[in-house]
Amino acid sequence: MGIPKILGNWKVVLLSFLGATTFWFFSALGKNYNYRIQYPIEFIYDQDSLVAIKPLPQFVDIDVSGGGWDLFRDSFWFGSDPITIELDNPAAIRYLTRPTILPIITDQLDEFRINFLFTDTLYIDIDRRVSKKVNLKIDSLAVSMDEDYRIISPITLTPDTATIFGPSSFVDTLDRAYIIKLDAEEIDKAFDRFVKLGLPEVLGITSSPPTVNVKFEVDQFDRLELATAVEMQNFPADSSVYVTDPNVTIRFVVQQELREEYFANDFKVVVDYNLINKADSTAPAIIIFHPDNLLEVEAIPDSLSITYE
Repeated sequence: MGIPKILGNWKVVLLSFLGATTFWFFSALGKNYNYRIQYPIEFIYDQDSLVAIKPLPQFVDIDVSGGGWDLFRDSFWFGSDPITIELDNPAAIRYLTRPTILPIITDQLDEFRINFLFTDTLYIDIDRRVSKKVNLKIDSLAVSMDEDYRIISPITLTPDTATIFGPSSFVDTLDRAYIIKLDAEEIDKAFDRFVKLGLPEVLGITSSPPTVNVKFEVDQFDRLELATAVEMQNFPADSSVYVTDPNVTIRFVVQQELREEYFANDFKVVVDYNLINKADSTAPAIIIFHPDNLLEVEAIPDSLSITYE
């Protein structure tokens, strides 16, 4: 037997098999069956004035009886329209139960006999869609700066207002001042970026505009120390009471480029006799003057011992 004849026989066998399979398939589709399917559903409501807080259910789980052709088509959603569920007052309800759902399904799937609805409850979370105009702010103390770097200019936001849209259960809780948190870490150079408002990532919450431009300047700072003598105020003129050691260290933070511009006489520290703590014979060292552009200014120690003659 030659190769061409063997190939010819295989073609005959294959065609016969395909013909029998096709006949069986179409014959089977002509019968009635019971079948469990997940059928698509769609909720109808006013989406201009209402918003879904959580994703709505997309399917119902049902057991049906019907012709093979109908079951085949709807099992694979070939041209099948979803079951539509109209919600008259969705903001006032949180779920639909089986007795409510079943008549809707039965009415819309009239080509099937509905044997059982496995879906017991459809949970929905829909709220009124509202808006609020807010003033945008940045909490400078919450900005993550690199070590020894500080913000040296006002923080500007463009625009400095936004309108937030979303469910009333969220929008109504917002203050008029909305704080934006920057997601940048360890900033060590001038900041000029468009940032999101940081709204919750849930359905229906948006803002106009969606981003704002945030700008500010930064510079490196050094921590310095200077020694200085304190001034005594209201002490007895006879020197019977005096500060045991009238020297303190002034510790402060200053821009690196200005570190050479400050001296001990730029500060004034006093100890007031009227503020002496009789219990331990100490009085606070009070800084009453220092240059305006210094940060974290403190006297070490912050209280001094008093000697009585």
